[in-house]
Formats: sequence, structure tokens, C-alpha cells
Amino acid sequence: MNTKIINEYADKNNLSQIKLNLGSGGRPMKGWINIDNYDYEKNDSSRSGSIYDIKMDIRDLDADDSTVDEILLSHVIEHFVRWETIKMLKHYFNKLKYGGKLIVEMPDLDRCIAWYIRQKHTPSIKTPNGIMNMGLTQFYGNQWDELDYETHRYVWRLDEFTQVLQEIGFTIESASHQAVFHQKERDMFVIGVKL
Repeated sequence: MNTKIINEYADKNNLSQIKLNLGSGGRPMKGWINIDNYDYEKNDSSRSGSIYDIKMDIRDLDADDSTVDEILLSHVIEHFVRWETIKMLKHYFNKLKYGGKLIVEMPDLDRCIAWYIRQKHTPSIKTPNGIMNMGLTQFYGNQWDELDYETHRYVWRLDEFTQVLQEIGFTIESASHQAVFHQKERDMFVIGVKL
């Protein structure tokens, strides 16, 4: 059996744990294997760059099953349609070790709706196409830079997302609106564990 790219990278770099930061964009994390499939494009106003250790399509992680300790997706899942996300989550479940964690932060549809309504007459983000309400941008993502991968395809509700994780086999360790990377109260932060 051939060793997979991610496992080879971990071995080559003497990593005691395989922790994957998927869709790393311009925010690589120390101690993690940063993976992205897109190079930075100068007209991309949503990202500050693309810094990755491995260039790979995150829909099909090239890693041995049951070898990954943690998978982090910070504002990535909303860039995929619902059915594709479910396929990805099942794939990630297989890649994780028992006791491994899936950590996800992304906008929560219910919170985005409320935020938009509260602030709909208060534009809050400057885009090349003018100033827009930040709540509205969460529904659709970046629609102005003409980069397909920057648009939002599906915005989940917290209860819906945790139910899907449980159906796949994850145990929910925590699920809240205490975002770590972006907007507290608007974004959900979920940790699922493979037990």
C-alpha cells in the first residue's frame, strides 16, 4: 500500500500529530498542515494570500484512513453546496483517528438573517462594487471579484449542521456561537469527535 501525500508530509517533517487546516488561504497556522487548492489572485479582496504546505483539493484528502488527529475548517464549509459538504464530512470522518476532532467555524444562517435585519440600513463593508451590509455578504460570499471559489453556496443553521454531524457518526463536543476566528454571535463554532 502506498503512503498518502499527507502522511508522507507528516513523516518527512517529524510531526507527532496530523492536524489539518483545510482551506488555509492567507491564514496558515503553526503546528498544522496548511492545505489549500487555490493560489492567491491579485483581484481577490476576500483573502490576504494563499499560504499552504500542500496544494490539494480538500474534497478528496490524500491521507490514510484513521490517521488524522484534527481537521480545522475556518470559514470554508459555506463555499460548498450542501450535498457536497455532507460527502466531505463523511470522508473526513474516515480520515480521522478514533478520538480525532473536526473543528468547524462558519456563518450561522439564523444569526446572519438577524444581523442583516438589524443592520440592513447600515452598510458596513466596502467592495469594488460599492458598500454593502456585512450580514448580506454572508449569504452569498464574495460576489464581486469574479472568483467562483469565493462565493458562498450554502449557509447552515447550527442545529442542522450538528444533526448532520451526528448522523455521520460524530459526537458533538461543543456547539456555540462563540466564534474563535471571525464574528462572535454571528458565526457558529462546532467541535465533533470521532469516538
